[in-house]
Amino acid sequence: MEHILRLKRIGNKIREEVNLINLSEIVEGNEIFFILLYCCIILYVNISYLREHKEIKENLGSISPEDEKEMILSPDSLVVMLFSLVFNFFRRWMLYIIAVVMTESIFILIISVVLFLYGLYDTIFNYSIEKLKKSSIGLYLAIIDTFYIVLFAIFLLFIN
Repeated sequence: MEHILRLKRIGNKIREEVNLINLSEIVEGNEIFFILLYCCIILYVNISYLREHKEIKENLGSISPEDEKEMILSPDSLVVMLFSLVFNFFRRWMLYIIAVVMTESIFILIISVVLFLYGLYDTIFNYSIEKLKKSSIGLYLAIIDTFYIVLFAIFLLFIN
């Protein structure tokens, strides 16, 4: 018990002596930089997907129904759907929210809502390998999102 109290006192002393940088202090005033960094990361993900789309479609085409049954996580499982929703939130939807808030434009809001619904439909209803083989929604969303990100980044750099 005495060791725990001594460790707590040492920890408190270290916190008092070391001026820890608060995360809000780092972000404050640099919001545009962090949003542009986020745009670059998402742009890299989209461009990588666009480059590899043909290969992904070919690999999906080589999966037989028997192979699909042997998968540990099938695309129609709840875990995969939840993962897809979270991934799409960080890949697409959070950017839409940021763009709407930053631009305060009804036009951007309408485009963002349409893209959100399109992406939500793709995530929820393209849940089997067969549907993924036939669907091109992911490709179209990646193309549109790439343009969306570039235009939003230009807005941040030159207009805002």
